[in-house]
Amino acid sequence: MNVGIFNRVNSKIKEGDGMYSEWNSLPLEGGGRGVLGAVGGREVVLAVVRQLASHQPSPLTTDEEVEWVLEVIRFGLSLPLSEHEALRDCVRVCCSWLSALLPPAAPAQPPPPAVPPALAAQPHRYANKILNHLHNLFIPRPNESGNLISKQAVLCHRVLRLARSLADSASLGPREWRSLLLLLLAAAAALLAPPAPLYGAAEQLCERVLCVLFEVWILACHRCFPSPSLWRTLREQCVRWRHRAPLTEQWARVSLCLTARLLQHMYGPMYPALPISEEDAQLVPADMSAEAVTQAWYRILHTIGNPVDLTRPALISHTPEFLQYWMTVEEGQGQGREVEGRDSWVGSLAHIFHRAMMGVAAHVDAFLGRSTERWVVETAGAAGGGAGGPGLPDEGDLTPPAHRRLAKSFSTSRPREKLPDKSTPRSSLIGLSSGRPASVAPTTPPNSITSQVSECEKPPPCPLRPQVNSILHLFGDWLLDAALVGSYTHTNEKVEGTPPPPSLSEAAQKISMINYQAGRCVALGALCRVLCSKQGREAVLAPYLARAYSALQRALRDPRAAAAVVLHAADIFRVDLEGVLVLVPDFLSALERVLSEREPRLDCAHVDRRELRRAAVSLLLSLVAFPYHYRGLPVPEFPGQNEYAGMCLGEFARGRLSVVAACAVQTEPEEALAVPLLAALYLCVRHNACAADKRGGGGDTRGQKSGRARSDSAGPSVSSDDFAADVRELDPSSPSFGSSLVVRATYLVCHRLISSWKGDLQVSLAALELLSGLAKLHASKPAEAMERSRAVRWMCDYIVAQCARPPPGHSRDVHSCVVGAYGALAAWLCPPLLADGQCLAALLEVVELGISGCRSRGDRPAMKDDKELKPVSMRVRDAAEALLMLILEQVGESTSEGRWCRLDERWLQVLGHAPLRHFSLDGHILLSLLEEPLANSQEPQPTVVVIIRSSWGRWSWSLCSRGAPRCATLGGSSCPRPVAMLEPPARPPATCRALPAAPPCALDSSFPSLEAVLRRLSDPGAATLFKLLEQQAAIEKKVRDNEDKALPEEYVPPEPVTEFQTARLFLAHFGLLNIGGEKKGAPPRLVSLSGGEALQAALRRLDATGARAALTAHVFYARRGQTRAEQIVANAARSHGLSPAYIRMLRGLGSPVFVSTHAGWSGHVRTSYDAASPAAPRTPRDTHTPHDEQSFTPSLYDGREQVLYWADATDEIAFVVPSGRADDEHVDGPCLSTNRSDSTDKSGGSWWDVSGGVVGGVTYERSVSESERGEKRTLDNARALSLDLDKPQQTQPGHGTGSGRRNRDFAPKILIIWLEDFEDHLNMPIDDLISYCETGVPCRRSDTAVLCVSAVRSGLVRVGVTGGAGGAAGGAGVLADGSLVAPRLLPDCLRRAACFLARRARLNTDLYQPPPVRRRQLIQEISHQFKRDLSEPELLESLFKAP
Repeated sequence: MNVGIFNRVNSKIKEGDGMYSEWNSLPLEGGGRGVLGAVGGREVVLAVVRQLASHQPSPLTTDEEVEWVLEVIRFGLSLPLSEHEALRDCVRVCCSWLSALLPPAAPAQPPPPAVPPALAAQPHRYANKILNHLHNLFIPRPNESGNLISKQAVLCHRVLRLARSLADSASLGPREWRSLLLLLLAAAAALLAPPAPLYGAAEQLCERVLCVLFEVWILACHRCFPSPSLWRTLREQCVRWRHRAPLTEQWARVSLCLTARLLQHMYGPMYPALPISEEDAQLVPADMSAEAVTQAWYRILHTIGNPVDLTRPALISHTPEFLQYWMTVEEGQGQGREVEGRDSWVGSLAHIFHRAMMGVAAHVDAFLGRSTERWVVETAGAAGGGAGGPGLPDEGDLTPPAHRRLAKSFSTSRPREKLPDKSTPRSSLIGLSSGRPASVAPTTPPNSITSQVSECEKPPPCPLRPQVNSILHLFGDWLLDAALVGSYTHTNEKVEGTPPPPSLSEAAQKISMINYQAGRCVALGALCRVLCSKQGREAVLAPYLARAYSALQRALRDPRAAAAVVLHAADIFRVDLEGVLVLVPDFLSALERVLSEREPRLDCAHVDRRELRRAAVSLLLSLVAFPYHYRGLPVPEFPGQNEYAGMCLGEFARGRLSVVAACAVQTEPEEALAVPLLAALYLCVRHNACAADKRGGGGDTRGQKSGRARSDSAGPSVSSDDFAADVRELDPSSPSFGSSLVVRATYLVCHRLISSWKGDLQVSLAALELLSGLAKLHASKPAEAMERSRAVRWMCDYIVAQCARPPPGHSRDVHSCVVGAYGALAAWLCPPLLADGQCLAALLEVVELGISGCRSRGDRPAMKDDKELKPVSMRVRDAAEALLMLILEQVGESTSEGRWCRLDERWLQVLGHAPLRHFSLDGHILLSLLEEPLANSQEPQPTVVVIIRSSWGRWSWSLCSRGAPRCATLGGSSCPRPVAMLEPPARPPATCRALPAAPPCALDSSFPSLEAVLRRLSDPGAATLFKLLEQQAAIEKKVRDNEDKALPEEYVPPEPVTEFQTARLFLAHFGLLNIGGEKKGAPPRLVSLSGGEALQAALRRLDATGARAALTAHVFYARRGQTRAEQIVANAARSHGLSPAYIRMLRGLGSPVFVSTHAGWSGHVRTSYDAASPAAPRTPRDTHTPHDEQSFTPSLYDGREQVLYWADATDEIAFVVPSGRADDEHVDGPCLSTNRSDSTDKSGGSWWDVSGGVVGGVTYERSVSESERGEKRTLDNARALSLDLDKPQQTQPGHGTGSGRRNRDFAPKILIIWLEDFEDHLNMPIDDLISYCETGVPCRRSDTAVLCVSAVRSGLVRVGVTGGAGGAAGGAGVLADGSLVAPRLLPDCLRRAACFLARRARLNTDLYQPPPVRRRQLIQEISHQFKRDLSEPELLESLFKAP
């Protein structure tokens, strides 16, 4: 029976359908044996070919002779391998005669056979015949030894090299190209179509044949494009070779090279280039036309058909060659080794399928512009066995050895010995193959293949990438089919055609579908990347989404494939895919299996576990807002399913997400992933607390009691599983769930902060920022005072533990953590907390520790004068002093200007008052006293107005001495006698009697009388004196006579004194004039200042330095597609077309204030802190003027008239919307990339440079403690080490020393950009936008942070964080990159993110000092520069004189 005819008649393969349906494939009959094959011509061949192979001149002179010899060679090429010499000579003759088509070359050694003159004259005439005859060389010879097969392989390699040379250099016509391509197709078909034995010729030649075939085919596409019949033949043959692993490698290699060239033609040089090796880059000719590249790319891409067919062994084996081979073996013609190789190809299909899907994924990544991922295949020994097939040989057993093989496998990575170009990092190169030459079975099981992502961050998709629908049109069927491999949908499919033989079915049953999971995971990853690349308002076709969601749901429920989906679908909920909520339950289940424990409960053999957790955290950030936003939405399900009937998404996901976030925080071993996890935990708690506030629920008494009991017993040995159990015990449906979750989150973060995160700066600062955010939630619950006290004591223990490190353990990062902890404690301060005596004692202990370096123990605390101050660093000391000041003030969150009074000398001068007296108190407080009545000229009173300036702000007191209360009816000049409520009683008669006259005595005569003395002296004024005496006697007599008749007169008080020294009284009453009480040698507490205009300028300079950390955030609105700064800024002046969510966000950032009447920070140094002159015209202070929604423009808050202002106890932010209007002066100048030490102009009075007039040459870092006490102590080694950690670098000669080097402040730039299309964040002109963000403070470009905000169609807001000193971990404190936030919480999150980024930038520079420290240094400089050298008497005397 003719088996070939039987197979062709009964075959039902429909590969011919499609683009080549109108053409027929070409037959690959081979060279044949000719007439000599029928009659037997072995001796003829030996005699003729031996003579032709010599280098003597050819005896052939006519065409007939050449034709006859070609028939002899035709039969000679079909001889058995035992006639190796004859075969070799035939090959030499053919190669020599075909070389006539090549350009002349240097003579070879040994000389080749001579070319007949007739053939040399017309080489094209005989080229087709010679190429056809060479088909016989590649036909496998059965039952030959391995040595003879190797010799045959050497001859085949020579012919392949000649074919490559002919394609490169020969001048071939269409017929010659057709013959050459048919030769290569026939050779490949003879070697690759049947399931060859393990040690056959196909094992050694398949890769080389395929490599030459595809390379020559590409050259043919460039020079003589193949006909449709050739393309159909190539497709049909490749479909029959799919059981060969090298076919997939070479197909991926060639198609990716064409893809790289195609992308250049389609998108230009700006599109991300596909990284391929230099050798592969030369595969496609440089001058190949774009049309030829496009046609060749599409045809070659579909050459192997659907790669998913590799998962169906019955379909792969349904070819004539397979059926013929099996029938031959079953008839007993095969050997034992052939039977062994018959089943080996089934085991290799899983590996081939994985390689094919990696090639498809590489194509997808190339079109997405993300071709910088590196895929690596783990190599393992053949002893691993598994699904790799039985009895696989080692590399050393193959012939020829690996280092001598000429096969070339697909690889787009550069050779090892050659370093890649600097512009392309090594980690960004792709290598899709492992260099394994085996064509039948891999040496490692398919399920051991892993995909390792490079260490560098993955680049975002290219903005020029095609739409999702376009990519799915090309690769959708393959990816969607491959994503279902192994699921019940795929396994239930039936394959059309003739059933395979029973032996094949038995072999297929031994191979489980588990072996195909590696390829399925690659397809799932590529499918997820395609879906996550959706742009803006792009609409994906519903059939694609339905099939993709179905595949993803089945994969998420399969532990073997769920990891691949989680790894590559991190953005699936951020890109506005319709119906994506149907996957929320399955993604939640997958996150629980990935994040709930230290090791994921999934099969992670094909993914990197670190990247898997990173992707899971990203997914968690996109899901935390869903329970709050979709709290009333029923859980979406697939049609026909009823798993969550009657459940709402909020109720379903609230508790599970909280447990996942808590478990992830407590089990995360990587510090880099702990930062975004903390942000996810905060957003989860914040959304649940917001939902609880709206429901108005109370506290969970039972849950809080259990939490307290556990936390009281918690110590270093307590397992973190206890905290997870606490969260699991909470009832998500309870109204108190939000408040209880706040408490549990506080416990968890405090526990991990003390036990695990003390040594990591990034994580510690993120945890402290989270605790600061939770403090606001605690403060709103008065019943949780005990929980607040416990959290505060934990943070105090953290500070103590950090400060207790030995001197070698102190570093800048440790001190930054301590400074951050003091800032977190400041956020927790509130009156109920300070009412707790134990908590207040703990706070004061850590304050003492920060200021002095030690804590007082025992009942008798050590006084300040009795201890030596050794703070661990000056930054820590400054933070502790700031906390102490906040404790004393008990200032909580407020948007008021509580610590800043607007009254100053300029206002008093405008009102026409006399100059003020200026004093310095203790070197760090300035007193300015005015001794005139203020606005009370009609009833002048002794008045003193005191303006107090300290490190913490500016206050004003007014003290007025009055003789009567303000309610007096007779005016302020007199005090009437009180009127009795009852009638006065009658006066009793006088009972006093006159004393009797004294009897005379001798003493009376011892003194002469006045009259006698005057007469004796004859004084001329005596008469006048006597007259006055007589008048006085008459008056007294008259009074005595009328005494009983006269009524008592009313006593009237004197007028109050208006001219006396009220400043002296004020200073004396407050104990500042301690006359004679100063210690000898000690500086006086009170020092008088004088300086006139210079002093006024210095005071204004001091007032221009705020007491709180000031920050300016600039808000922009970018419409879709806008990439120019002018267009973006111009949007602020428009009232129409702006997103309503943007307007709500803008108004929620802060309260509108008028710049001209604002006493705080207003966004620029020229207008802040009441910088405008009081005489300038003022805008009425009406910050609550309603704006018409239709006419409102964001440019109203451009900083010229109004800004949006927000402040708390430690920070103040001005939100400015740049409008693009021209400014009068540019203060910022260029952003500073390095810390300059040159002197700056101090005449402008800028508050960020206070280097002028420093006392001495010692820096502030070394002189703080000793300068206050007026003495110097010898510092031990420990103190020197702790203080030198923060010491700035030594200044260069010629530059000022002292505090100026450290006092220059670099304020970070914070840009909040609202994007209509989030994809535009890749093209934002940040450097151009910075030019519109003038604040008057120098900036560093590296500290610029950008918060990109964009609303998604679901109503949530997507946030992206880039740049900034705090953006190293991909986030800004509680707001991580990629978070989805509810619009109601967005303003608060943006404020916290801006504050965190600013604090992070300040901690990163040695040049920054807190505002209180800068103010204190300015006060010290003013006290030293304008001090009056007065002694104590002179100072007291000056108080009695006018200033």
